[in-house]
Amino acid sequence: MEERVVFCVGLALLPLLFPFASPLNDEGKALMSIKASFSNVANMLLDWNDAHDEDFCSWRGVFCDNVTFSVASLNLSNLNLGGEISPAIGDLGNLQSMDLSDNFVYGDIPFSVSKLKKLELLNLKNNQLTGPIPTTLTQIPNLKTLDLARNQLTGEIPRLIYWNEVLQYLGLRGNSLTGSLSPDMCQLTGLWYFDVRGNNLTGPIPDNIGNCTSFEILDISYNQITGGIPYNIGFLQVATLSLQGNRLTGKIPEVIGLMQALAVLDLSENELVGPIPPILGNLSYTGKLYLHGNKLTGPIPPELGNMSKLSYLQLNDNKLLGTIPAELGKLQQLFELNLANNELEGPIPHEISSCTALNQFNVHGNHLTGSIPLAFRNLQSLTYLNLSSNYFSDRIAIELGRIINLDTLDLSRNNFSGPVPASVGDLEHLLPSEFGNLRSFQIIDMSFNNLSGSIPAELGQLQNLAALILNNNNLHGKIPDQLTNCFSLATLNFSYNNLSGVIPPMRTFHVFQQTALLETHCCVATGWDQYADLVLQNPGLYSPEQQLFV
Repeated sequence: MEERVVFCVGLALLPLLFPFASPLNDEGKALMSIKASFSNVANMLLDWNDAHDEDFCSWRGVFCDNVTFSVASLNLSNLNLGGEISPAIGDLGNLQSMDLSDNFVYGDIPFSVSKLKKLELLNLKNNQLTGPIPTTLTQIPNLKTLDLARNQLTGEIPRLIYWNEVLQYLGLRGNSLTGSLSPDMCQLTGLWYFDVRGNNLTGPIPDNIGNCTSFEILDISYNQITGGIPYNIGFLQVATLSLQGNRLTGKIPEVIGLMQALAVLDLSENELVGPIPPILGNLSYTGKLYLHGNKLTGPIPPELGNMSKLSYLQLNDNKLLGTIPAELGKLQQLFELNLANNELEGPIPHEISSCTALNQFNVHGNHLTGSIPLAFRNLQSLTYLNLSSNYFSDRIAIELGRIINLDTLDLSRNNFSGPVPASVGDLEHLLPSEFGNLRSFQIIDMSFNNLSGSIPAELGQLQNLAALILNNNNLHGKIPDQLTNCFSLATLNFSYNNLSGVIPPMRTFHVFQQTALLETHCCVATGWDQYADLVLQNPGLYSPEQQLFV
């Protein structure tokens, strides 16, 4: 009798002990509907099995609450899934996080997502979703992270999204969204990340942009934003301000120089005019300053040398005048300095050699004069040096050979004279002393100068050399046999010199194609059977196979 009573009591307690048995089945069926709407699930969601739908907490990508055993998180990112998002997603009423990023999911974002009142994170980036952003997403009261980047979404950004006080992260880059930036965007008082890069947004930057005081990242780059940069943008406390690739006009507001939190300032590829405000030198925490591709005029402010954290300075493709400030030599952390395609004049200040972290230096297309500073040999981190299309003269300094990591050297279209430096094997200092020992070289271009002498045999040590361009000089003598050791050589141009002798049997050039020809009247190696092109305007060269004097 007692056993029967215990058994009956046990049956009565079952609903109390397992109150969530029924919801488990409902959520399991919802998950199976979600799976059915996806494609390419055979291997990725193999354990999603409707025969064991009460065990879904152990399924791949499904994470349940430890107390309620309901689905709290769904992470199916980067599983190569296709298909669409099932409306059944709205039946996972306790879902707090959903991540379907980095798949091939297409179709619309289902309106049923708005039923997920506990959802805090929705990550659908890097898919093929189409259609508009559902306005019903604004009905999710706890949504903190909304990442829809890199899809094919169209239409305008729903204005009601801007009134979500808890939203912290809004990622919409890389879609086809239209419309303009709403002044309501500053109602996102909890937002720190705002990214609409790479859409089709038009219109101006809202005049009240300075009221978006919670923003830390503001990226509206690569849209079709027009008008000027509002003055009150200086009230922002952002670490990254990216406005590049739009159609912004007017001058750079001086107030930007007061934005002490800036780490990245990118105003490049717009239509900005006027001078670079010297007050930008006050940005002592800025590591990246991109102003290239505008119509900026005037000199480079010496005050930029006070930006002690600066690593990237790109001022190229403007209309800047004057000289290169010696104060830039104070930038100890400078990694890239690009001043190409301006109207700068005078010499390169030797103080630049104090930028010992410098990796790339480009002054192509200016009116610079003088010679290469001898102190450049101290730039041991330099890999890219482009001094082309200027008015540099004098001899090419043999000290360049001490820049042991240099892989691209472009000195073309200048007035350099004297010989191409050759190695002297400075073993006493245990440093390679000239070009022949720079084994990391990939490109050497000294064309269109007044170089004389012969081609150094030491160049044959450059086994990684991909391009050797020496055309339009006054070189004489023969082509060194040692160049046969340049196994990576893909472009060779010796045209319009005074070379003579037998062309070496360069076995490594047999793989060259006709398409390697740079231009009709250049001597470019495209296979050693193409001697007629190779020896053009070098009348003393001839082919060993044909014994043909050209």
